[in-house]
Amino acid sequence: MSVTNTYIDNIPGEDFFVKNLQGNVFFTLGKKNLKQGRLIIFKLSHFYIQFTLLSNKNNKECFEIPIPFNVEYYPSENLIYFDYRVKALAGKNDLYYSELKNCRIKNITPSQYYNKILEIKTSIP
Repeated sequence: MSVTNTYIDNIPGEDFFVKNLQGNVFFTLGKKNLKQGRLIIFKLSHFYIQFTLLSNKNNKECFEIPIPFNVEYYPSENLIYFDYRVKALAGKNDLYYSELKNCRIKNITPSQYYNKILEIKTSIP
């Protein structure tokens, strides 16, 4: 499969986000709470998913996260994981993983999501 034949026509975790519209959503990266608020809307924009949240103080806040390499969804726990690890990008191919792991781009600061898992959960009433 070539990159020119690859299209993203749906949002990773779309079922989760539709189910939790107007609900309180928490975005956590490692031990750091990135964002939280009531999920108003979300949409796909190029290689990012854009979210609009309403804070506890009724402030609208928009932010975006990159499309993950892998997604794990646990509907019974109202929990989804967005995996940005190099291992998830390579899949089960050890050669790809080895090449990606050794690939370094000089003078570029990696994204805060690089090689991490973003946890997105909702408060269960």
